[in-house]
Amino acid sequence: MPREPMAVVDRGAACLLGGALGDALGAPVQYLGLPDIQRDHGPDGVLEPPWPALVTDDTQLTLFSADGYLRAWVRGKRTGEWEPVDEVWNSYRRWLVTQQFAAPDEGATGLLAQGRLYASRSPGLTCLRALAADVPPTPEAPINESSGCNGVTRTAPAGFAPHPDIAYDLGCRFAALTHGGTGGWVSGGAFALLIHLLAVRGRPLREAVDQVIGRVLRDDPYTANALNRAVVYAEEQRATGGPVRVDRLGSGWTGPEALAIAVHTVLVYPKRSQVVDALRTAANHSGGSDATASLTGNILGALHGTAGLPREWLAGLELVDVLAALGADLGCSVSGLEFDESLYA
Repeated sequence: MPREPMAVVDRGAACLLGGALGDALGAPVQYLGLPDIQRDHGPDGVLEPPWPALVTDDTQLTLFSADGYLRAWVRGKRTGEWEPVDEVWNSYRRWLVTQQFAAPDEGATGLLAQGRLYASRSPGLTCLRALAADVPPTPEAPINESSGCNGVTRTAPAGFAPHPDIAYDLGCRFAALTHGGTGGWVSGGAFALLIHLLAVRGRPLREAVDQVIGRVLRDDPYTANALNRAVVYAEEQRATGGPVRVDRLGSGWTGPEALAIAVHTVLVYPKRSQVVDALRTAANHSGGSDATASLTGNILGALHGTAGLPREWLAGLELVDVLAALGADLGCSVSGLEFDESLYA
């Protein structure tokens, strides 16, 4: 049975906020090996985001995914024309503007009016090159063969589509706009489906993960097997205790690996009281620390809501107001609640 509408709205805000917290926590160590992280931050690794907690292009593009989806939702409601992939493609092209200029033009609207987004946070060349294409790429007509993690890290907003099948399809297609390798876009669909099942449908965590694995198996056994290993290793860890080793699932540079690490971490630390432990574990490893911690934060937000997020971290988070507002509007759109549609017209 779906969650109560206001609970979904809260999960929408928490999903985007949690992802940004993980992103900011992992960003300073994303290119470091674990020994180097421990050398710079102590034996326990990085324990909290810097102040201010600056996000990377992962969070920036997540905001533009949300903006594009909401524009499609508003247009569909008003005209009957439902083209979320095209709208998100256009939204990503607007993000490119923020990477090319220092400040908004006079009269800019929407996210383009947010001067804080005019900051280049080392965006991936795969995304930049793909977004220069003349037409939006698709899984059927891919732009490249990349399965990098920057496809999956921005598909959480697709999880607030009205049906699980739509969430999965949109997640795949949003990721395929820049990442044409099967794992690159299937992991995007898997992530969106997981967010939908947790935030909108209120499914128990393990049940939701199993449902995602079953759906993904039809399209990409590699991604399904990565997620299945995440479950198996979590069960082993809970049975034996000891340190959590996410490196057994890879480095997180690819979409399937990053998502598997995030799922594994949340399965090991599923309680609201363990949110900080989960984020720290997802960030402190050799590999794509910002991606894995960001995905972990998205999942935790969808699972626990804003009450589960560390307040002291949120106090220093960049774009916290924008993230909360767009996330709440995503929740309103799928719950049938009113929000300011003029922002996305």
